[in-house]
Amino acid sequence: MLFRIAVSAFLIAGAFHASVAEAANYRLPYPQNHERVLQQAKALGAPMQAVHRALKEAERREYTKKDVVSVFDISQPSRNKRFYLLDLKAGKVLNFHVSHGYGNGDHHRAWKFKGFQKDGVYMVPLGALRTGDKAYYLDQYVVIKDRYNGKAYRDLVVVDLIGMKPYNNRFHRYDLWAIMHPSWYVTEGYRANNNGGLGRSKGCLAMDPATSNFVFRRVAGGSLIYVTVGNDPIEKYL
Repeated sequence: MLFRIAVSAFLIAGAFHASVAEAANYRLPYPQNHERVLQQAKALGAPMQAVHRALKEAERREYTKKDVVSVFDISQPSRNKRFYLLDLKAGKVLNFHVSHGYGNGDHHRAWKFKGFQKDGVYMVPLGALRTGDKAYYLDQYVVIKDRYNGKAYRDLVVVDLIGMKPYNNRFHRYDLWAIMHPSWYVTEGYRANNNGGLGRSKGCLAMDPATSNFVFRRVAGGSLIYVTVGNDPIEKYL
């Protein structure tokens, strides 16, 4: 019995130290917080293989803001808080509601992921996206009103998204302009009247205006937004 306990303790300790070593391998700031961030992401239901891929991608010099990395698991039901903001500086993970596109499936769950590179498909681009240099005002999104409870959200900002891979690098051009923006169909009132689900976008990442300014200002400045279908490699959908 004592032998079994000792073996179990050894295995648990080994797994813990391996996890810490894996976290320490990322060439990203605040390494003392990496393991804590990974544990929180897992507890919140983030797809961990995709999280590790995102952290490795964020090491690239193209991402000039490295103290925050975000993962959007578009495969989860829209009622889930499936956008995971990994704040390496603060050593914590926050998750938020984010919509998928008309072309990705119905309101409650995305199921179509192939073909996002085409024009006019209203699908969220998969893979690595870089945020624009700063959050800014765009007229149609400055004020958002919850159409169910009438609450108005003001002084709202948006942030650009730039595709970083050959399969998604058209999404920073004006013919396929992708941004993160607030929307009425992600609000608390909308969710309460639609079984927790969200409305759909035209391919942008739409967020609840109650939290969008905080998120957009935190991620703006060249950070990575990694859009993933669970733990599947992106290549599966190209």
